[in-house]
Amino acid sequence: MRRGMIAGLVFVSLAVLYFFSILHRVGIAVIAYDIMSEFQTDASLLGLMSSSYFFPYAFAQIPVGIMLDRIGIRKTVAMLATIACAGSLVFSFGSSIGMLSVGRALVGFGVGGFYISSLKAIAVWYKPGQFATLAGLLTAIGNIGGIVASSPLALLTLMMGWRGAFLVIFFLMSVFTVVAWFVVKDSDDSSFRSKSSILDDLKAVFSQREFIKIMFIPFFVYGFFISFQGLWGGPFLMDVYGMTKEAAGGYLMMIGIGFALGGPIAGIISDSVKRRKPILLAGQALSLAFWVIMASFGSGLAAIPMYSAFFLLGLAFGFANIYMTISKELFHPGMTGMALACFNTFNFVGAGIFQSLMGFMLDLTFGGARSFEAYQLIFVMCSICVFMTIFLALISKETYGIVHRT
Repeated sequence: MRRGMIAGLVFVSLAVLYFFSILHRVGIAVIAYDIMSEFQTDASLLGLMSSSYFFPYAFAQIPVGIMLDRIGIRKTVAMLATIACAGSLVFSFGSSIGMLSVGRALVGFGVGGFYISSLKAIAVWYKPGQFATLAGLLTAIGNIGGIVASSPLALLTLMMGWRGAFLVIFFLMSVFTVVAWFVVKDSDDSSFRSKSSILDDLKAVFSQREFIKIMFIPFFVYGFFISFQGLWGGPFLMDVYGMTKEAAGGYLMMIGIGFALGGPIAGIISDSVKRRKPILLAGQALSLAFWVIMASFGSGLAAIPMYSAFFLLGLAFGFANIYMTISKELFHPGMTGMALACFNTFNFVGAGIFQSLMGFMLDLTFGGARSFEAYQLIFVMCSICVFMTIFLALISKETYGIVHRT
């Protein structure tokens, strides 16, 4: 009973911190126009500023994996959360695009440990057959941050300005960082600590054939997903449909709702049928459907089809995100942190590259008018690349029930 209570408290405290990770990640979409107006910047520079979250996040992954497998979850989370809080404060007071980028980079590096730490905690404190279900629940809780970062954040910025809104976020995240320090515990089970050198662990990860097959799936699937949800979805609605910030936030909220529902549903189905690969393929297929719809009909969708399409994007990634469970199952428990961290790196390298690339595409095509035709090129690119990732999933093996001998 005591172990169950500890496990529950650890899970909830880390899931709340993950909520702030998502809130920071996608919150730029509703304040994009505010920043462009205040600092007189274009889409390219805005994309670079926003992407400054993702590259440090990606850079943090392997150090986070090393720390989790060696010093444990509690100390890793405490150190990184402190950095994230500092970055949030810098971002709130940033007086230039450069300072905003510095703050966002610190946030990105700091919150880079929240998701992987949470998954490691699930692996440590819960049974293997519960992993996908709880990982899905984690994404649901975390992606309430994606919902809050849409209409609620837009309304808060109207009341307090974007700086005031992000100061509130800084304060709340600081409070929960302190809570996590007192709540999070590490297990005494030594099987979850690495007994190999760092180089041996890295070599084991990047020489695993199945890992290599699927590592570019998150690069494209998540890279496109978060570039749209976290930055360019808002400007798309405002540029092409002439929407207000509040109206655009309502549509973006549907992505967060879809993701929050999709993650747990996918996890429960996966653990019930004892399969991972069909869930991944379903997520990729739904993702492809969204990009094809936007490329074909994105200039004239009515309200209900648009809401449905945005919900579909979130639901799709909720299913596709099962690839994190797959990456964990490829390796023995002592390498859980390293394996998840290395795989998650590809999520955020893709996110950083595509947020910037989409900004440059908008500035350099059709006279920089940010017309539907410019966005359509982006949607076509996404459709082609996501289609190619389906092939990578098809040639990969099922991982449920793999037994590792250590």
